[in-house]
Amino acid sequence: MAKVNMGIVGTGIIGELHAFTFSRLPHAELVAVCDLDEARARGVAKTFGAKSVYSDYRALLEDPSIDAVSVVTPDFAHREIAVAAAKAGKHLLVEKPLATTSDDAEAIVKAAEEAGVTLMVDFHNRCNPPFVQAKAQILEGGIGTPKYIYARLSNTTFVPTQMLSWADQSSALWFLASHTLDMACWLLEDTPSRVYALKRSGVLKEKGIDVPDFHVTVVEFAKGAVVTLENAWILPESEPMVYNFKVEVLGSEGSLYINTSDHRTIETFGQKGHQLPDVLGLPPSTEYRFAGFMPEAIARFVDAVAYGAPVLASGREALLVTKTLEAVERSADTGMPIEL
Repeated sequence: MAKVNMGIVGTGIIGELHAFTFSRLPHAELVAVCDLDEARARGVAKTFGAKSVYSDYRALLEDPSIDAVSVVTPDFAHREIAVAAAKAGKHLLVEKPLATTSDDAEAIVKAAEEAGVTLMVDFHNRCNPPFVQAKAQILEGGIGTPKYIYARLSNTTFVPTQMLSWADQSSALWFLASHTLDMACWLLEDTPSRVYALKRSGVLKEKGIDVPDFHVTVVEFAKGAVVTLENAWILPESEPMVYNFKVEVLGSEGSLYINTSDHRTIETFGQKGHQLPDVLGLPPSTEYRFAGFMPEAIARFVDAVAYGAPVLASGREALLVTKTLEAVERSADTGMPIEL
């Protein structure tokens, strides 16, 4: 069949990953990129072979040759672009979280459903090998019925202070817990029913970023499982990786332990200090192929548009994550449990 012609709105670090992936898929064609920083967009277009460059997403959406759009703007800036893309008849890949308010998330889902376009949200850990293996073992009954999950996903201060220029409009909760909450829902095949959360502030505020340092959340699920989520943005930059990601699943007849950060598959002590290089998400790729679960997740969207394959994570699944994290924020603000 014909290639899926792709446009990308947002050419930051993850936007470049989308461009890299589309440029290497045999059933995709990177047609256009868009960014408010036109110089950056031109650099990405040159590197990955996009034919057109825009600084206004509305101009990109007017291109009739574009079949689908990746929305890779900051967490809070998805709604306007995604809704407009759906109304323009473009299939939609939206970075996680789908949105940071239920109103925004519902508007995107509604627009996609009314337009009849494919909507996928890039919860890429659903094809991260350790979690795929964990899901398979759970489905096979290898650990009995899952009863409790502990999930830690935290970043060093590099992320809010240097990597994200918009960190003060997000938080570790939205940036990180969106991943781990989705992972819990996916592994358990269940929905949250009640949340209780705590947060603390101070470290980042002293650095001029007025967001919580961390959230600790307890989520009760409808079938009885309990999940603890730990998400911080204040790990020291001396950590060997920019993220710390560990998950434990306790079942009625066994347990699973996942460690994607302190894995020690390869460990380096050199001029750059102690390093644990990533071996899963973004391993080295060649001019002709890519490797790693993060580009693989993006490729699944093209499969869905081109071949009708299932999306990795649907808009409604992502809407559930947004609604739950909103409840987490209310609980952390009030000190009270929130029923869902």
